[in-house]
Amino acid sequence: MPANLTPEYLAAEQSFRKAKSPQEKLLALERMLSVLPKHKGTDKLRGQLRSKLSKLKEESQKKKSVGRGSYLFNVKKEGAGQIVLVGLPNAGKSTLLSLLTNASPEIADYAFTTRTPVVGMMDFENIQIQLVDSPAVTLELGEAWFTNLARNADALALIVDIGRDPLGQMRVIMEKLEKAWIVPIGVVLPSSFNEKNAIIIGNKAEVPGADKGGTVLKAQYEGRFPIVSLSTLVPKDLELLKRRFFEILNIIRVYSKIPGKEADTGAPFVLPKGSSVEEMAGLVHKDFMRKLKFARIWGSGKFSGQRVKKGFILSDGDVVELHM
Repeated sequence: MPANLTPEYLAAEQSFRKAKSPQEKLLALERMLSVLPKHKGTDKLRGQLRSKLSKLKEESQKKKSVGRGSYLFNVKKEGAGQIVLVGLPNAGKSTLLSLLTNASPEIADYAFTTRTPVVGMMDFENIQIQLVDSPAVTLELGEAWFTNLARNADALALIVDIGRDPLGQMRVIMEKLEKAWIVPIGVVLPSSFNEKNAIIIGNKAEVPGADKGGTVLKAQYEGRFPIVSLSTLVPKDLELLKRRFFEILNIIRVYSKIPGKEADTGAPFVLPKGSSVEEMAGLVHKDFMRKLKFARIWGSGKFSGQRVKKGFILSDGDVVELHM
């Protein structure tokens, strides 16, 4: 065995040995490669892992081509960001999706009505955010489909029925995330995990016992995650949730202005928080980033029309006038 194999590598190797599905094996192998120390002693092992990974991918593609392996859901992203709704059976994911978007998922009092991802577009002010209702998670069901959906998402909404053992539900959700090598931002785990922005939604605030459930949920997780307790029967709760969804995506909306003309406040440019004027210019046109000399800002500047450099960090709602 090569020297200096890290605990993270050994953990990934253990996951590979325990993996049952091709997707789980692929995920574990990719982790093993990503955390494998880089030195001469690991060159041979790295080659073996790459060969094994290539073979697994080839086998996986063959299975897909004959109609198998279709449970590895992949939802094409649309809008300003994608948020996957995660929760146990009857947590209320489908009801939330139907109230926030144009989607019409099957809703019933029995479990597992959502068998495949259901997608809807949520309007928030002047942008749209994609919400994906995922099949309910349980400890008994496999992780392959969940891994694919959750890792592809921009953020996760962890939906809990606060009238029905909310801490128990969160334990199942967190275990599923850990098995998928995903950790919501706020949880300290090895660096090999894929960090995701996440929000906890304490749903069904109108049911008996919800007050107590909401209290214990906040006592356990407040400070680590944003937490919203709500009832789908209260319209203002849903409006608040839309704002929270926008916030966990960590994005900003920026508007362009041509010199001498009014700002275009229609469809904004959507960028990650912390983006600069230069990055916004590249989004407008690939040549603008190279040719940009300076910009003028309305919004977060010290005064309207302030002249700023390329590296100026933008804020939500800024109007930017680019000068070449």
